[in-house]
Amino acid sequence: QDDRHVVNRWSELAEQHGLDMVVCVAAAQRRGILDADEAKRNGKDGDNIAPGFRISGLGQLIEAGIQADRLLVFGD
Repeated sequence: QDDRHVVNRWSELAEQHGLDMVVCVAAAQRRGILDADEAKRNGKDGDNIAPGFRISGLGQLIEAGIQADRLLVFGD
């Protein structure tokens, strides 16, 4: 079976290289992904975001784009 555990591999990559793995807050909401703060705000018992990931908004993306020499985007 070709079970690659993609999320686990991203988490490992982030830990090994000190990467900031940020999930767009709007995309997370559409998919039901919650960190501890979002879970509390929505009256849920706990979070379900993968280890090493965190949720942030468009402001952080803009700030990162201003400071970076390049921006990589995966997906559409």
